[in-house]
Amino acid sequence: MAFTERHGQPSPLKALAYKEFSDRLKSRWVAAITLGFAVLTIVVSYFGSAASGVVSFRTMAATVASLTSLVVYFIPMLALTLGGGVIADERDRHTLDLYLSAPITAAEFIAGKYIGLALSLAVPSLLGFSIPGVILLLKTGVGSMGSYMVFVVNSVALGLVFLSISFLTSVMFYERSKVVGFTVLVWLVFTIVYDLGLVGVLIATKGALTPGAFIVMLLLNPVDVYRILNFTTIGEYSVLMGLASVDIPGFIRPSVLWAVTIAWIAAPLLASYYFFKKRYMK
Repeated sequence: MAFTERHGQPSPLKALAYKEFSDRLKSRWVAAITLGFAVLTIVVSYFGSAASGVVSFRTMAATVASLTSLVVYFIPMLALTLGGGVIADERDRHTLDLYLSAPITAAEFIAGKYIGLALSLAVPSLLGFSIPGVILLLKTGVGSMGSYMVFVVNSVALGLVFLSISFLTSVMFYERSKVVGFTVLVWLVFTIVYDLGLVGVLIATKGALTPGAFIVMLLLNPVDVYRILNFTTIGEYSVLMGLASVDIPGFIRPSVLWAVTIAWIAAPLLASYYFFKKRYMK
């Protein structure tokens, strides 16, 4: 069924997307996250070097490196929390059956929900990073605008990846408790456990693992893809997991990394559509 208007009414996809986004506006989610990103960005940018006894705005490269370390924990948790209840919430409110009884396809339901929640995450992220970004540019110079803008876009993309993963989690599990538990597990694995495991592999193999194989293993984690994208932009490869001795292979270009990021967004979302259609659209 096409995503088009029916009998002069907006398509279900547009209606769902609008409802999800407007609900977040009414609940002040967008305002709260925008303010949170703005405050955290300014704090990290100004106090990031406090440990060395210096408190001031630093170079854009150092600022992006510090913000990257913050974003890899903060945005995935926000995205997983935002989308984890996409099915459970409707079931608890007894509105899921209403959607299923309406003339709506599984693709329209998943896409409408995803677009609305993606806007709810992307808009405050862009605003929250852009407001302090003006201050940073005044302090570091207009020449640093490109790297900061790339960082902001990469951060939004990371949120979309984990929002997609949260949809798959929500569709796969019926009970809210299981959704919450698996969401926490996903966050722990991708943000902490996976990289610890890679470091363990490097130690166990005593350096026998080639840089190419190591980078391919990093691509299996969207958080590491995000890190590489940012550090590719600012040229600080040694910051990556603290591994100054790891060479970045020539095939790792922004175009390749963006293709991997898009795959990380699309694959869980397509799986969500498949399982939702199989489980609910009978």
